[in-house]
Amino acid sequence: MPKDTDFLYVSARIKYLETKLLGKNDIERILDAPGPDEALKLLNDTEYGYDIAEMENIYEFEQVLDKSMLRTIRTLKESFENHELITFFTLKNDFHNLKVIIKSMILGKDNGYLSRLAEISPEEIKKYAEGERAANIPDSLKAAYHKAMGAYELTKDPQRIDFALDQALFDEMGKIASTSRDPFLREYLTALSDLTNIKTMLRLKKIDGDIRTLDNALVNGGSLPKEFFKEMFLESSQSLIEALESTPYHQIIDEGITQWESTGSPSVFEKLIDNFMISLARRGLYKPFGSETVIGYLAARENEIKLLRIIMVGKINGISSDMIRERLRDVYV
Repeated sequence: MPKDTDFLYVSARIKYLETKLLGKNDIERILDAPGPDEALKLLNDTEYGYDIAEMENIYEFEQVLDKSMLRTIRTLKESFENHELITFFTLKNDFHNLKVIIKSMILGKDNGYLSRLAEISPEEIKKYAEGERAANIPDSLKAAYHKAMGAYELTKDPQRIDFALDQALFDEMGKIASTSRDPFLREYLTALSDLTNIKTMLRLKKIDGDIRTLDNALVNGGSLPKEFFKEMFLESSQSLIEALESTPYHQIIDEGITQWESTGSPSVFEKLIDNFMISLARRGLYKPFGSETVIGYLAARENEIKLLRIIMVGKINGISSDMIRERLRDVYV
């Protein structure tokens, strides 16, 4: 297991980079801008300014966010040797691309945005999906591809592709956490897995899904066993709230389910999950050095980009600041 002192150099760089993160007041100023152009102008003096200057139109703001995150990843990779911690966060982008490519093949048309933040070139993934077995992708992605295609061929249900790839993703994240033997990474994954499974179960309950579908959708890596979810699947919302009363997730479940049932929307529940995860990651903010600083900073950057995306999409679509504010997550700093 890496020692905290192995992270001295990268932690020092991160402590400087943390000063560049957007705080609550920064986000409020951007949110209060009258339109998307004015919101972008407020970002000119931030880390995003250089890329904003190269934009040709407002719709290229996604590229600005991607370029910023790519610089973060590159800076961290240059600063320490344990790239597994970085891969833990970037791996979801590879699996996202695999989902998009498989569904595009099945539907015969483009089916989504390919992430530029993945470790593996989407072109190589596409080559493999089209039958070029010499394509340069890791065995884990090859296995995930065949698992997803097998699930789809068995049922002809595109949702089974999502389930299969989500399970494969969490299995790979679990391998990274196990190999790294990092207690905080393990704790972070446990919470993420538990909350993912809780959200999945609630979604399936809302659409009158069945236990077989639930079993195919649950991911590994959490502290709550799969049998717990199968039992709770048939119980009332109040029973679930009571069953999780002694867990760290109690407030999320209590408030989140109440809001979901009263509004018919899972947005508050999803916001509470994100806030819980950023609160957990914030431990890195208070450690001078160690893996927590890396994990916390990566989570912080992902969260910041999500906040800016919510604001900019809202501004472009003419949504009021108050409505956008309801969707915003907590900031890291």
